[in-house]
Amino acid sequence: MERVTLIIPCYNAADTIGKAVRSAIAQTIPVRIIVVDDCSTDASFEIVAQLAAEHPQLTVHRQAVNGGPGAARNTGLRLARTDWVAGLDSDDFLLPDRMARLLRHVEGRQIDFVADDIIRIWPDQSAEEGVRVWKDDTIGAVQIDLARFVRENTLKHTGFRREMGYLKPMMRTAFLRENGLEFREDMRLSEDYDLYARALAAGARFEVIDPCGYIALNRTGSLSKAIPTQAMYKVVAADQALLSTPGISSAAQSALREHLTQSRTDLEWMRLIDAVRGRDAAAAFSVFLSPPPVSVRIAARLAKHFLGIPLYPQGRDEGRRSQPA
Repeated sequence: MERVTLIIPCYNAADTIGKAVRSAIAQTIPVRIIVVDDCSTDASFEIVAQLAAEHPQLTVHRQAVNGGPGAARNTGLRLARTDWVAGLDSDDFLLPDRMARLLRHVEGRQIDFVADDIIRIWPDQSAEEGVRVWKDDTIGAVQIDLARFVRENTLKHTGFRREMGYLKPMMRTAFLRENGLEFREDMRLSEDYDLYARALAAGARFEVIDPCGYIALNRTGSLSKAIPTQAMYKVVAADQALLSTPGISSAAQSALREHLTQSRTDLEWMRLIDAVRGRDAAAAFSVFLSPPPVSVRIAARLAKHFLGIPLYPQGRDEGRRSQPA
């Protein structure tokens, strides 16, 4: 009997959804697979429906209205009937023994979330050529609490695109349901980070281990172009809500305040870009009325911009060596 369900949200992913689903079907242990199509306008739904006709462990559900990734994932969570659930993005894929390795790690242990470090590749690379997202070196098993998780999602501590929020944990279904945990459907950015942080605030036992075979496709593009400003307001609100959670430690509060400053800086920077594009001098000036920790960072970003210094260090491999999965 299947012990884990893989939930794959999908929107206009006709070029990649077949590979993602086939990698789930090819797992070395039986798994359930739920693809939630979020009203795709391309051939995504038809591709998955054809695969579902051939593979009884695969179910495809089409949303009535487009609700974003959080809503699609929640639909999958509500449909899941296994002890464990795990996410898979529609443009990523798994190596065949990934789920077996995760299940072996949790066997007989009191763990609610287990995440393996992700291997990130570019479109022309193989999994063997990829790089690890979180840590370059072997980590074994690392226990994560709320304070550390939040710190590991702050650029000051992790560096660009190395945040722990990118990881895709296998989660104990009963823990999610007992604590009423679902993805926030009003968030189109950092909804993974928010769910994992709320789970840790609720007492989740969370471990991160070395790569087991989640392969993520590198996504290119400027943050300021890819992320709508409105989405950052939701990230700020999520940080503020986490800070108000009763009973969290002083270390977690400190980490959350630091993450909130980062989120507010990103928001004000995007507001500044919008103001400049809209030739709105008053709106641009208002950005510098932010609290000093934010306005100082905005000034530093402006200086980097005018000096031609990248805001974030970006490169083909981000300065890291390939690591075996």
